[in-house]
Amino acid sequence: MLEIIVFILALLVIVLIGMRSKVDQDHSEIKVSEQVSPENTFLSQLQQKVEITMLPRPSDATLNRHYDALIRAELDAHLSTMPNS
Repeated sequence: MLEIIVFILALLVIVLIGMRSKVDQDHSEIKVSEQVSPENTFLSQLQQKVEITMLPRPSDATLNRHYDALIRAELDAHLSTMPNS
């Protein structure tokens, strides 16, 4: 009988520890707000302008990396043609 009680208590402790770790994980989320600067706004608008002129983003991971490289090259080309200020 004592063995059964110890077994049940051990199960309760394991369940309580598991519940505690789930609660700790939920509260560990860090929320970081990104500061919007004129440079970020300009670059994001320029990237949207470039992406509009291209084909839709592929779903394949490899093609997606090539697509991102192509977008970066187009952004660099646009930025290099702009006058320095």
